[in-house]
Amino acid sequence: MKLGCINSAWFGTPVEYFEGIKKIKEIGFDTIDIFPQFSFKSYDLKRIKKMCEEMNMPISSMVSAYPEMISMEEHVRRFAIDCYKKLLDMGVYMDAKNLIIVLGEYIWEKVVIKPEEQWQLAVDAAKELSEYAAKCDMNVLVELEPFHYSLVNDVDTMEKFLNDVNMPNCLANADLGHLHLRDVPPEELRRLKGRVGGVHLSDNDKTIHNDWPPGRGNADLEGYLRVLHEIGYDDVVSIELEFNEDPANSVAWVTEAYEKTAEIMDKLKIRS
Repeated sequence: MKLGCINSAWFGTPVEYFEGIKKIKEIGFDTIDIFPQFSFKSYDLKRIKKMCEEMNMPISSMVSAYPEMISMEEHVRRFAIDCYKKLLDMGVYMDAKNLIIVLGEYIWEKVVIKPEEQWQLAVDAAKELSEYAAKCDMNVLVELEPFHYSLVNDVDTMEKFLNDVNMPNCLANADLGHLHLRDVPPEELRRLKGRVGGVHLSDNDKTIHNDWPPGRGNADLEGYLRVLHEIGYDDVVSIELEFNEDPANSVAWVTEAYEKTAEIMDKLKIRS
């Protein structure tokens, strides 16, 4: 496995966007996931691509969140889907492998609007994106979110969603911190053998969505990584750290996450 980092780790910190890309390589990461700004011009994308190529740091995934793609308003839904397609276009240019999508949550706590209708809107959107991604030679990775009303928030709903989309390039993004928040044990990941396309890693105290470096919470990150290795996953594990409560010390925060994760991966002998 490779150890990567999402560059959203620097959001809200003094680290400038392009400087943050360099910092990720300097800290020691193998790959990077890009959370782009939609104000970027073609020359900004070219700069990102050139920087990553010169540093030998491949771009693994394009990342953003458009839960509006399950909106009951067709024009809002279309906007979200088209934004994701723009991310796929960016990803093609920068040789990324994946697009990570966030489905969102059931509106109004599964009342008023039937949850089956909202589920189908998400399935239809993911299918459309997967068909477009296939033309781009990319995968669509479905993020497992830990919130009570999230459409996909455990292995059961992930399996059902992937089955309903029924596209070979629509795969699971296994967020280990989210699994911990939902009290999903590592062994449950065996059910997703052959269907995991990406992994996010952070720690938490099992009460709220903390996004801490490993070791600050109580998630069995070693156990999750061991099972992933045993079911044949051998791709990127991306550190996801966002909205650090101490922005001035963000470099130390990301470095700590890198060192602790690298230590676990070295212990398991799974980093390549």
